[in-house]
Amino acid sequence: MEALDIFDDKKVKNEFDLAFNKLDEIEMIQLLSDLKYLPWKAFEDGIVQASEKINAIKRFRTEYADALNSPEMSNLNQIKFSSEIIEEEEQLPHQLSQREVHVLKELSGLDKELIIKDVKKEENSILSRVLIYRYRVYGLCKTILPNQKLTKTVIEKLQLSAEELGYTKNWVAFGNLLADQEKLSEFCTTSKVLTNNIFGDCIFLKLNSDKGKVVIKKFGNRIKAESLFHKSIASDSGKRIINDIIDHHKKEEVTSFIDTKMEQTPNEFMSRVLQVKLWTMGLYPGILDNDFGPVSLKALDDFLMTIVDKQIKGRKELGKILFNLQNNQCILNINYLLTTYLIPMEKSELNFKQSSVSQIFDFILEDKTSKNSLKNKQKIYARQNQLTRSLKKELHTESDKIINGEKRTVRLYKAKKGIMKFFSKLFKFLKNTYDQLVALFKKLMNLIKKVSKIIYDEIREAFKSFSDGLKFLFGKRNIKPTPYISSDFDFDFDCVTRIHSKPGLEDIEVHTKTISGYASAVYPTLNFVRIVIQWGLKFATGPIGWVKILIGIAKLFKEMHSRRTILQMA
Repeated sequence: MEALDIFDDKKVKNEFDLAFNKLDEIEMIQLLSDLKYLPWKAFEDGIVQASEKINAIKRFRTEYADALNSPEMSNLNQIKFSSEIIEEEEQLPHQLSQREVHVLKELSGLDKELIIKDVKKEENSILSRVLIYRYRVYGLCKTILPNQKLTKTVIEKLQLSAEELGYTKNWVAFGNLLADQEKLSEFCTTSKVLTNNIFGDCIFLKLNSDKGKVVIKKFGNRIKAESLFHKSIASDSGKRIINDIIDHHKKEEVTSFIDTKMEQTPNEFMSRVLQVKLWTMGLYPGILDNDFGPVSLKALDDFLMTIVDKQIKGRKELGKILFNLQNNQCILNINYLLTTYLIPMEKSELNFKQSSVSQIFDFILEDKTSKNSLKNKQKIYARQNQLTRSLKKELHTESDKIINGEKRTVRLYKAKKGIMKFFSKLFKFLKNTYDQLVALFKKLMNLIKKVSKIIYDEIREAFKSFSDGLKFLFGKRNIKPTPYISSDFDFDFDCVTRIHSKPGLEDIEVHTKTISGYASAVYPTLNFVRIVIQWGLKFATGPIGWVKILIGIAKLFKEMHSRRTILQMA
């Protein structure tokens, strides 16, 4: 039984089938173009020749297989192993399998996904592509492309860019550092090159667009106390430099001071670091560049919403982070932002209860009648309904964009560790500030447009897990991936395992992995029923009658599981 077979409405089934297929296509082109298997223009204009796509996938598969045969060079085999929880598909020349998509997401992730120990010189490999991609994301070595061979000249340029920022180890290690948000943050607060001038404490931002001027003016109206900003700076040298800058009141004088007193490279790098961090949290939808403009500031404002549990405290914290110089210029206390907010978040562990954006919004939308601490419940419920309508609209809009083939102009961040750490922080914040929910709904709505794509992606991924879960829950449950061992599960999930002939170690590993894959799909299946279908698909497609049936299945299974647990305890 496939997941989509549960649909009675053929229109709904066809709509989602079409949308998911198109979403897969968009995702595939982005991932292949990020590592330059396809030209970047392919993603930007959405035009890819069939032969071009086939050749790109062929190159990826060849380089992927080569890297797997050199396990001493990376942890790619671990990533391959984690992908095998996804059901195996036939490899098609023009289409990536879901396992391959999973691997590519991990390769292009920037938070401890792929660890590279060494790379082959004078070659172009999947590992060299990833390393160059990481440098380029942070605005380093812009003239080197991911599909270039690792010649001596290329390596020297990469090494030099690392050394210019105060990194003393080799360029491969720096590439790994760029893909570890926690270590990168700590490097930024300790590197001598960065801490010997203002860039250890602050970065200088200037905006030229009308939109940027509006954003700066808004921040300026909210920042009142110069002393707060000055006190929050960590180093004495930083305080002296800030005093010198603040003493210059004219735009030309401040710009001249920045240009003559300090090198621009550290400022550009630190600006990009913050921009990338906001991107990895799913908050920044713009182009990655050295222009920390209005879109970047808006993403920063969305991040800072997690500190406004009290309005006065929120204003004070903002005053410690940003200082408006007027003339469309401002200073951002990057040291304080990293040490007080970003590093603690990056060090935090994710709870499985906060493992999806859907769960966060499910918490926000849930009925909190039983919470005695809530005030003005009618207002909160009114805002909940407003948020629900907005969520419905954004999911529906996203469906239309996918089905109608709208072009993508920016690369969305695809890995989820950073995104989920931010939303996990948001979950904890909202959980402890019920009284402030009314004030926060407006800001939450500003996040919906950014996370609607993530939610839609979760719906698509949940369908795959849901399908596996359905097969395990309602199928024959006779698991026999090899001829040597079989496991038969009954209604209560008691298992009888039979050994038909002498299995080898590999047969045992395959069998165990297959059972684990099906078993691990059970919880996502129920989670899909309880959360994603409950409101995500309903809002995206309109009311559908089988929702109640599926929720009933979830409740029935939970009751059955509870009874079994009680029996086991007895």
